[in-house]
Amino acid sequence: MTLPGISQVLHLPVTDSTQTVARFLAEQGAPHGTLVWADRQTSGKGRLERKWKSAPGGLYISLILRPDFPPSRLAELSVRAAEAAALALSGLGGIETAVKPPNDVYALKNGRARKICGILAEASGDSRKTDWIVLGVGVNVNNKPALATATSLKSLTRKPWKAAEVLAGFMVEFQKSYKELNRT
Repeated sequence: MTLPGISQVLHLPVTDSTQTVARFLAEQGAPHGTLVWADRQTSGKGRLERKWKSAPGGLYISLILRPDFPPSRLAELSVRAAEAAALALSGLGGIETAVKPPNDVYALKNGRARKICGILAEASGDSRKTDWIVLGVGVNVNNKPALATATSLKSLTRKPWKAAEVLAGFMVEFQKSYKELNRT
């Protein structure tokens, strides 16, 4: 499978956190476009250092980016990644989505909003230059979320999905937005 913007993939059956693995690789000089993908996480990471277990059936990735824009644009990157996920999920599953800044995607159905995706962007650099960004994306694809306030693509569409298909859809949308962000 060819994914736009990906230079190499490390696909793991299980890891503590794709963010932790990708941060380590970024610090070791892994190139732009390195993707860490896990089928399951035992200690996934979220904003404010929240941790959770990520059951099999979801899409859990962390993407190493080496951008040309300053650290002041990191929040914008997070929102753009959420918008890309929302577009991909809408396009694939025909579902209505909404972005809740800075990092959540909600599926809208029958007047209810339930979380389907979360984004986490972490960076290293100084006030003028970003050395690297690790962009984490977690999508509830076929898994049953632990929280009643969340949902999955399978639950909404009543059919199973391939995580690779969801990943490809996200990468197509994200690459468009990322290229635009790097130009402005």
